[in-house]
Amino acid sequence: MRKASMNTVILPMCGQVKTEAVQTIIENMGITKAAVFLRETMSQSTDYLVMKEKMFDKASAADVYAAIKAK
Repeated sequence: MRKASMNTVILPMCGQVKTEAVQTIIENMGITKAAVFLRETMSQSTDYLVMKEKMFDKASAADVYAAIKAK
């Protein structure tokens, strides 16, 4: 994760998150099940901006971070 000042929240690099997610899926499900899962989910056309708007509405990254930290 990149360094941030005390009041700034810096999100991890997208490529790093994708790599970690794929590695975690493979480690937990095995290569065959992971391949099936990734093929099915990666081939779907998903509008992530619409999904983001539904999930987070007007929340900022700092708001999301505070909500996660509170749990």
